[in-house]
Amino acid sequence: MSGRRIRTEEVLVYLGVRETRWIDDLRGEGLFESEELDPAQAEDLRLAKVLVEDLGVNPAGVEVALHLRRRLMALEHRAKVLARALEETRRD
Repeated sequence: MSGRRIRTEEVLVYLGVRETRWIDDLRGEGLFESEELDPAQAEDLRLAKVLVEDLGVNPAGVEVALHLRRRLMALEHRAKVLARALEETRRD
């Protein structure tokens, strides 16, 4: 993934966000505090928008959901690495 960072305001414009009160609430939970985001953080912000605006999740719930999503993705990656290692040992 590219190391390019993008300003949070640009991501919000891309997402069509007009009301930014919810992002201030998310920042109160320790999320999206930086003025620039890497691609993974920009995707988290997109997901946060969906959770807040479409599903009515509160900021604390968004923090929990994003944490669990990151953890799940890390576990999936680890499982793939272990599966590849197991497959390699079978070949030997």
